[in-house]
Amino acid sequence: MTVILMLVVSCSVRSFGQQLYISNEPQKSLQLMDLGTSKITTLYNIGADPDDLTTNAAGQLIYSVPSLGTVNLYDPTTKQNRMLASGLKYARDLVIEPGGQSMLIAIYSPGKIMRYNFATGATSLLVSKLVTCDGIAYDPFGNLYAVANHNTIVQIHPVSGTILGKLTLEPHVGVNGGDGMVYDSYTGSLWATHDGTTGFGLLQIPVTATGFSQSGFSFYATPGVRALDGVKSDGKGNLYIGAIHTVAVYNIPTNTVTKNIIANGADGVALVPGTF
Repeated sequence: MTVILMLVVSCSVRSFGQQLYISNEPQKSLQLMDLGTSKITTLYNIGADPDDLTTNAAGQLIYSVPSLGTVNLYDPTTKQNRMLASGLKYARDLVIEPGGQSMLIAIYSPGKIMRYNFATGATSLLVSKLVTCDGIAYDPFGNLYAVANHNTIVQIHPVSGTILGKLTLEPHVGVNGGDGMVYDSYTGSLWATHDGTTGFGLLQIPVTATGFSQSGFSFYATPGVRALDGVKSDGKGNLYIGAIHTVAVYNIPTNTVTKNIIANGADGVALVPGTF
């Protein structure tokens, strides 16, 4: 009985160890990282460079491949991969919309956002003329935001595509500015990864029911974490960052990087359901 109990406890601990999915750009693969052991396991070889990564309600992975212009779905249980949408050259960041019936796809250049309907497989244009488009995120009030033209966060009407507000991050210098973006319920803010004239770090952008303030954001440096890209939140005060060379964990209350694990290619990241 003691042996059986020990096995059950051991399996339970392993099952609930914190894990991240990673889209690895140079290694052209989807990977699984154990944050406790730093072990990285390749799940699927794509054969092309992926960018962003997210999970749906079924725990399946949805990821973009900019060079191929595709958005694909990989099921880690069945190990099956299939294409959801094509003809989307430079597709990058993804966000599943409230209700889960559709998904938004950021097209880096020319900057625009496409909507994908899961039931029909159809894509439609939501907004264009953003110059470039990277991170996209919803807040719990249904407000939609995107990183446009590198140095600007825009608030977008989710039905008409009208630009409702703009927040300039810094003077425009090349491709410097924001990249990935996520809403964090712990702080009630948007958080964006940032590589700009102020350095490498994270931007906190508080939001309300009407959206963001026209001047309200704070910058937090992330020492030792460079080339920040994808970011996800656990809603418990931690942000998980794909930073190309490493995968980092940033603790918001203490303003510290608590983990910075060598990954050699981490771009998008997604929390493995049930492990956080």
